[in-house]
Amino acid sequence: MIKDITGFKIFNSRGEPTILIRTTTDRGTFYGSAPSGASVGRYEAKTLNIEKSLRILRRIKVNFIGLREEDFEVLDEMVVQLAGENFENIGSHLGFALSSSFLKAATLNEPYTYFKSLSFPYPIGNVVGGGKHGGGTDIQEFHLIPTKVKSIEEAVWTNIEGIKRIKEELSKLGKLYGKNDENALVSDLDDEKTLEILSKVARELDAKIGIDVAAGELWDHKKGKYVYRKTNKELTPVEQLDFMKELINRWNIYYVEDPFNEDDFKKFSELRKWRKRILICGDDLHATNVKRLKISIKYDACNSTIVKPNQIGTIGSAIKFSEFANENGIKTVLSHRSGETNDWIIADLSLGLSPFIKTGVWGGERLAKLNRLIELWHRIEKPRMAKL
Repeated sequence: MIKDITGFKIFNSRGEPTILIRTTTDRGTFYGSAPSGASVGRYEAKTLNIEKSLRILRRIKVNFIGLREEDFEVLDEMVVQLAGENFENIGSHLGFALSSSFLKAATLNEPYTYFKSLSFPYPIGNVVGGGKHGGGTDIQEFHLIPTKVKSIEEAVWTNIEGIKRIKEELSKLGKLYGKNDENALVSDLDDEKTLEILSKVARELDAKIGIDVAAGELWDHKKGKYVYRKTNKELTPVEQLDFMKELINRWNIYYVEDPFNEDDFKKFSELRKWRKRILICGDDLHATNVKRLKISIKYDACNSTIVKPNQIGTIGSAIKFSEFANENGIKTVLSHRSGETNDWIIADLSLGLSPFIKTGVWGGERLAKLNRLIELWHRIEKPRMAKL
């Protein structure tokens, strides 16, 4: 039985305020904290001022006191009902942190046990960053994806070794300028030169290449063009499509996230139909929202989707979204945010929901998730990597 719920203001990896929830039950004390995004789509659940959300918590927590913590679905749905449309009543930080603490309470801090079938995800490692996350490239993220590994430990090692080798290459060129919000490397090389280095390292490690274009950040609605400020070019939607095809062909790119703005289902579809064996992934396009995903399915816009529980407000809603995607043959990618905490719950969720996880490569708040996966690999009987 839930005895008390307390909220605190803490700080995420960018030093921004967020929420930590402590849920106390007859069986123990359970915590959940909320991440924050830098590149935020306009279809995401609404955020509120942290102090305001904490005041709201003090008012609404009476709704949960005395209820059974084992009834996670009931508790999660109560959060959704109290949140109102698009979480405008309580804010997504509070919704996610409550939901996270409730799932941990229901499973005695072992959220992966909520799922019947388990497999380990392949980590999509953000090794070089740009765009709104900081860096010399217009493309927001450059990834290594070790899809041929036999264990999660080997997968994590591959991405760490990869980022070390890219760091060496950038250092030799005198182009290494540090790290960004997600601990990805930062340089002033353009997109093409970055892909050249990434391609070399990917071949050495037998890994695949991915990119997160974050095209919504490049889209200028007034001009009707994608504005590449670092390389000083402007592309129409048709030219953007041609540019994506060129990059995919030239660099053998396996994973492309948000290549167009969040309303251009048609261009997503054209790229998807052009090359069906690669992953065309929607993030801002879907916003972890089943209504948006249904539109995408109608267009055959994507064969992959990002899942960010705080985008939709609760873990229960993210689980429903993931299950709907999987039922429709769309691969899911459980994802962190650029402003993270040391909470590892998305690692557990990925075991039951996704063949991929995006959670960075190194840095304490990123490794908290990856090390949790390694820990579970050694605890779960007959662990296996996901089928691709």
